[in-house]
Amino acid sequence: MASPTASAAATVPTTQSEPALKDIHLAANPSFWPPALGWWILLAATLMILSGLFVWLKSSLDKKKLRDKQRKNLLDKLSSLETQLVKNPSNKAIAEINTLLRQYAVNYYSRSKIASLTGADWLKFLDQSGSTKGFTTGAGQILIEAPYQKSVPINFNQDEFIALIRKWVNQLVHKQSPISDSSVSSNIKRGKSND
Repeated sequence: MASPTASAAATVPTTQSEPALKDIHLAANPSFWPPALGWWILLAATLMILSGLFVWLKSSLDKKKLRDKQRKNLLDKLSSLETQLVKNPSNKAIAEINTLLRQYAVNYYSRSKIASLTGADWLKFLDQSGSTKGFTTGAGQILIEAPYQKSVPINFNQDEFIALIRKWVNQLVHKQSPISDSSVSSNIKRGKSND
């Protein structure tokens, strides 16, 4: 005869409603695409910064090219006027050189500050910006004297004048940044009070 425990175990019915257990599965790694909203915002900000930087850089290079072209044209005109001055010194050539210096200064400094300078103030500006004293006390004085004379003075030293003009132009070309407009105005006003 069979033991009562063995028969009881054999008679326990199994129910089909219980699910069969499966092993634990880890979740799949998140997909790279589509990125989260933060990545889209970062990409948009980066593109805006890069495009702004590109526009600024292109604008700066275009301005530099234009300024270099203007400087080259002014230097070519200056060479032509210097040749004319050596061959035939005239008040007209000196006046044209003065006009050319103004154009050159306006190209480099603020138009509002340069346009208002005349006479001794103009010469003081040229001395200050060119690190010289040759305009107010030397050959450069002819720039404000020539228009009021019938002819170029006999003692006019055209070589000294041309050297002074060239020195001023070269100083201006090689300066890293112009002197500030406020220092030009204040130094010229101080010069007025000293005169």
